[in-house]
Amino acid sequence: MQSRSRIFLTFALFCVLPLLLVSGLNFFLHLKSSKSLLSEQVEDELAHASYDFDDLLHHRQMELNDVATSDAMRKYITGEQGSIVQASGQDQTLEVKDSLSQFLRDRRFYFAIAVISPKRRVLCVAEFPLPEAKDEIVFHSKDLPSNQIQPDEAVWTTSEQKPRCALVAQPQLGKTLRCTTPILIWDEHPKGRGALVADLKTDILISSIAPRSGLPFYKREGTSSQSAVMVIALDDSGEIVYHSNAALKHQGENSMPYFREVAAAMITGKSGTQLYRSPNGDEWLAAYAPLHSTKLSLVIARNYSLAAYYARRNGWLGILLALLIGSTAAVFLTSYYQRRTKSIDRVAAGVGEIAKGKLDHRIELLSSDDLRPLADNVDLVTKQLRDQIAREAEGRQFQSFVRLSAVLTHDLKNAIEALSLIVNNMEQHFEKEEFRADAMQSLAAATDKLRALVARLSNPVNTLSGEHKRPRPVDLAPILKRVIAMTVDPARAQHEIRINLPETLFALVDGDRMDKVMENLIINALEAMGQKSGTLTIAAGETEAGKPFFSVSDTGEGINARFIAERLFHPFATTKRKGVGLGLYTCREVINANGGTIEVESRVGAGTTFRVVLPSVPIENAVNKSV
Repeated sequence: MQSRSRIFLTFALFCVLPLLLVSGLNFFLHLKSSKSLLSEQVEDELAHASYDFDDLLHHRQMELNDVATSDAMRKYITGEQGSIVQASGQDQTLEVKDSLSQFLRDRRFYFAIAVISPKRRVLCVAEFPLPEAKDEIVFHSKDLPSNQIQPDEAVWTTSEQKPRCALVAQPQLGKTLRCTTPILIWDEHPKGRGALVADLKTDILISSIAPRSGLPFYKREGTSSQSAVMVIALDDSGEIVYHSNAALKHQGENSMPYFREVAAAMITGKSGTQLYRSPNGDEWLAAYAPLHSTKLSLVIARNYSLAAYYARRNGWLGILLALLIGSTAAVFLTSYYQRRTKSIDRVAAGVGEIAKGKLDHRIELLSSDDLRPLADNVDLVTKQLRDQIAREAEGRQFQSFVRLSAVLTHDLKNAIEALSLIVNNMEQHFEKEEFRADAMQSLAAATDKLRALVARLSNPVNTLSGEHKRPRPVDLAPILKRVIAMTVDPARAQHEIRINLPETLFALVDGDRMDKVMENLIINALEAMGQKSGTLTIAAGETEAGKPFFSVSDTGEGINARFIAERLFHPFATTKRKGVGLGLYTCREVINANGGTIEVESRVGAGTTFRVVLPSVPIENAVNKSV
């Protein structure tokens, strides 16, 4: 069965992986949703800030236009008797001073305001002495340099009573927004006009429209609420006109290298959104667009890392929770699976023991176990198998006895046939002394064979051919002559006998067993010819390869080719009516055991020839035998 670790990994794969996929997808969707919501927010904030800036600037222009069109301002720049000269009345000067000072004091957006005469001379300037001053206003009306504050040149040619605003550089303030408003004089002097010039505090204007951090964003420990939002204004040269971080005001874009790509797009007047990474590693999502009424571009950025903090935290918590739940489920399922399969393991172990040959092994399971019927069936099958093996062992013993009996019966039949031939010829040839001597010799040999058959009944039998002795050099010629004398000579009166034997023929065989092969082949040949007269040919010699052989040929009925190919040398296969069918099988077994071969040639109706080729004796042994 599978190991616990492998089972756990399998369940973990099917439990943890789907949960991880779901939690990972949820993580991704939440991050994407956070980015989408943050992008919508910064774009909306940028649109509102741009609108508020335009509205704020429009109101400032209206304020300046009201001052420029006031009667006091016109009288101040118009001389008596219609001449275009500076008014010299002390009252008018005081009135303008009070008016401009009060104007600056009530409005926090302005830094300075000046009046320019039609001769382009600075008549008076009201300003704060320092950028951070709020109440102390300084008013100058004498000995003012002509280049102290320069108006927009278009004011001298325009026919519109409308302020014109542009960015100018101030040594103390950096880039400020200077608005020039024409002061048109009475109709008697259509070409005479003055100018009202006001410098607005750009950073105050932009900070007024800047959005706050807002509550939905996470406030990390050690950071201010402003760290969630950043407002930056750049001019067309890339200088930072406004920055939420006061230390970066009036710096060039090179002071923020991480902001370079966004700044490059802003300088060209493009609009859009873009991510950038701050030096502390936080990601910011910036929305930028030009302020159309000026040469400024405004960017509002939100801290995306802070905005996505909850999404990331919840996403990782979801992944950890998925791992925890999946692992817990895998452990539970593994434990449950092993409890359920413990019985299977026990059954498998029992079957394994039975497969090893321990057929008496029993599989013990609780009666409440679901696999108890299976275990009982296995035990039942094992018992039946033991009984079957016992019956087969008995059957094999009985079969061995039957086959041994058949072999002994066959050998006994051959001995009886030989004795029968002797007995049949006694009546005709008994008076011959030579016949009696041969008969006595044959009877003695037959008696020895019968005695050997009886002895084999008490010896163990391993094969149908019996125990084989170790092959040794044997002269086959005398053995053939003895077998011929015992089996063939009594049949000379009925059949023509042709014998062609050498003086000696040595082979490396078991002589006793080869004697039976010769006897069996000769008796088979005589029986094949039956009562009809025929020709029996027995020959021996050496093949072209130098191996000894002997052959037995008859002129009997012959054997068909199909029987030769399929059954001839098989046990209990015979063409005789009363044959046992073990003779040729035994012959082949003996010949194979001695390292030889047996060949057969037969034609139906013409006869059969059996040819036995045996191993030759080594040369040195053959020489010793011949000597």
